[in-house]
Amino acid sequence: MAVPQATKEWITAEDGEKIYTKKWLPANGSPVATVVFCHGFGEHINRYCHVFEKFAEAGIEVYGYDQRGFGRTGKKNNNLGVTGGWGISCSDITDALRKQRKQGIPQFLMGHSMGGGLVLHYATVGMERNNISGVIACSPWLDQPPAIRAGWMQMWLGDIGSILMPNRTVSLSVDAKGISHVPEVIEKYKNDKLNISKLAISGVMEILHNGRKIRDTDYINLTQPLLMAHGTDDPITCFHASKELFDKAPSTDKKFEPWKGLYHELHNEHQQDQVIKLYINWILERAGKSN
Repeated sequence: MAVPQATKEWITAEDGEKIYTKKWLPANGSPVATVVFCHGFGEHINRYCHVFEKFAEAGIEVYGYDQRGFGRTGKKNNNLGVTGGWGISCSDITDALRKQRKQGIPQFLMGHSMGGGLVLHYATVGMERNNISGVIACSPWLDQPPAIRAGWMQMWLGDIGSILMPNRTVSLSVDAKGISHVPEVIEKYKNDKLNISKLAISGVMEILHNGRKIRDTDYINLTQPLLMAHGTDDPITCFHASKELFDKAPSTDKKFEPWKGLYHELHNEHQQDQVIKLYINWILERAGKSN
């Protein structure tokens, strides 16, 4: 029996940046839908192999890449933690959407954590926003939970730092115990040499300000079919910020899936099969190919 295929490729962006990409392809080579995916802070695309192998088995083609400053991309360009800003990140998404689009095949945009906040931002301002068949945001970084939220003094100092030293990186240590209840996942995360815990000051502030901006004003443009999923006990990104944005979004086809008691990486929890199935079925329903 034919099995889904995964391919990897280094591409060169218009500004010369080398970007590591990966694609998961259905076995028959004829996808019913395509997805462009953006990973989270400090990680890399190969942490999602177990997720997108199942997407490919369901006939969904997935294209992802190590974002600027992270994973193999960050190592290759010697700029770990420096993303270049959301303007450049959005340009990378635009390039990916245009290059991976297939005539007559629905195309979706999906992201986790930092990537979740980024795809929501793109859905409100991105050049290809009107050509997206749907958006999936998993545990998006729209705000920090109250226990670790930056105060006004930290925000003020961060804003000054982002002007004076925009590419100066700061440590944003992620407590691995907060990503999942599964001990093996935690150990694997801690031992993964491609994971990092630093980000440019300007990048940190951009995430925090844009997370607030999309909830205050830009949400009005969030009109695409929308699926948001978040663990109620996520200690890394704010569940309530996700719910706030979801409630405000004017999309007429939207679904919010709260996972009671779960942590940050829903796709790496004990319930991962149910979580992945949720994403797949939502895409297939909107592609007109539901089981």
